[in-house]
Amino acid sequence: MAISFSGLASGLDTSGWVEALVSIKQEKVTTLQNNLIATQTKKGTLSATRASVTSLRSAIEKLTDKKFGGTYNLFEKNGAISSNEDIFTATASTSAIRQSYNISVQRLATMTKATSTECVSSVADDSTSLANIGITNGTLTVFVDGVKKCISIEDGDTIGSLKVDLASIGVDANIDEEGILTLAPQDPDKTIDVGSTTDTTNIVSLTGLSRQDDGTYKSTIALYKANAGSRLTDVNAGFNEQITAGTFTIGNATFNITADTTLSSLINSINNNEDAQANAYWDETTGKLNITSTKEGSSYINIEAGTSNFTDVMKLTESTRDGSGNILTSIMYTDAQVLGQNAEFTINGTTMNSTTNTVTSDVSRIAGVTLNLKRVSTEDDGDTTLRIEQDSESLKEAIKTFVSAYNDAMKQINDVTASGADLQRETSLTSLKNTLRSYANGSNSSNGGAYKMLSELGISTAKADGSNLSTDTDTLTFDEKAFQEALDKDPASVEAILGNDNGIFAQMENTIEMSLKAVSGYFDVKTSTLDSEIKKTQEKIKKQQEKITTYRTQLEKKFSTMETLISQMQQNYSSFLS
Repeated sequence: MAISFSGLASGLDTSGWVEALVSIKQEKVTTLQNNLIATQTKKGTLSATRASVTSLRSAIEKLTDKKFGGTYNLFEKNGAISSNEDIFTATASTSAIRQSYNISVQRLATMTKATSTECVSSVADDSTSLANIGITNGTLTVFVDGVKKCISIEDGDTIGSLKVDLASIGVDANIDEEGILTLAPQDPDKTIDVGSTTDTTNIVSLTGLSRQDDGTYKSTIALYKANAGSRLTDVNAGFNEQITAGTFTIGNATFNITADTTLSSLINSINNNEDAQANAYWDETTGKLNITSTKEGSSYINIEAGTSNFTDVMKLTESTRDGSGNILTSIMYTDAQVLGQNAEFTINGTTMNSTTNTVTSDVSRIAGVTLNLKRVSTEDDGDTTLRIEQDSESLKEAIKTFVSAYNDAMKQINDVTASGADLQRETSLTSLKNTLRSYANGSNSSNGGAYKMLSELGISTAKADGSNLSTDTDTLTFDEKAFQEALDKDPASVEAILGNDNGIFAQMENTIEMSLKAVSGYFDVKTSTLDSEIKKTQEKIKKQQEKITTYRTQLEKKFSTMETLISQMQQNYSSFLS
């Protein structure tokens, strides 16, 4: 970078002169930059306007896309209306016949439940860890003849160590063959009271210890060795029989037990496998495995023994095996399963049954309708009906969307074409607005039905009256009640105006499509023009900046030369005088 020193010889502010002269040239660049910003702003405004017009087209298409049929045709869409949704709800496809049905529910479908035929866990004994039972660490208070005694439950404690600790404060503890824990005073002449608000262990609440008539305390649940965290194949897993590694089947799913499989992880595998068609849980209070079908109806849960004896140990199957563990015979305990019930309901007096509470048309014989049974009907409910009719709510929502998008687009165009606005002289936009307004307020003579105008369907602009002499012809309102009345009176005429190819909405859509058309549409053409202007202005700015840089260099060089000459003259003059 060249370094200049202003007026060292002449004493003149040559740097200031350079900046002043350059700034004159810079004014042209500033003008170009302002023009660039204005053009870029116009492009942004145009993009926002295009977005609002595109949204209007999308709103119109919700109604004009009926030509594609199926879910696109809102006019064919049916609504299923239950007179009491606490008893049943329903959905209807376009194939449903629009009429009414009397429906009552006598019984809901329930699910089959399989439970171990007997307790499959060993009763807890002195070696059983308190943690395995679910008893937490902390303090337990026992009042012996009113005297407070406390023991602590810590990591590694067992039922045996609990007995020793209780004995040290004068309390005998015992678990009978059914797993019931009993606490009694060692001295029969004394009384005990178990538990205090200051206790920090959960032993009392977990076991349900409660005072008996004889003054002892007993647990309300049995205590068992096995728990959800048990490794199934361990010798000390706590089941009545040792479980072997291998496979078994529930539903259509096969499960594998390995040395690392816990009861909890196996239950998770069952519950997360759709092919099992069942959910399982371990009931620690009874020491039994419970399996509930995920399918309603009077069907058994398929449970099959495999290379593992798991289902045999759980008392859900019974198998005989050879010396290698291969199954010779196997039966499923059907008496271990409480069958679910099929749903029972009546339609127009005819009694029907379903294996599920979701009743499809092949069962109900109501074409295109699916019933969802919720509860049994009572005498207080009276008659409950199902009405299949045109889904006017979907149509209303589509029209609301249109009205909102129309108003947004018209306001946007008005704002951007107003005096002093970015697109004030864009006659194409003004023409688009006027055309859309003429359709919204005009008549469709090609419609042979009862209605010719949107206003007859409740879609209208503001009207002048005694209190309001001005009208806003660019803003639409929607009267749902008037629309419903028109739809009930002549649905074909409503459909013709809103959805047919020669209807008012189709005419609006065609006009909008022309403006949005790629390459040749107004928005693409105008965008291309603005892009060209932006590019040209940027090139002009670049060239002008280059000229200014050259101009500055030339000025600095000239003034530097002048300073050099003045300096030489001063030196020569000094020499002459000397």
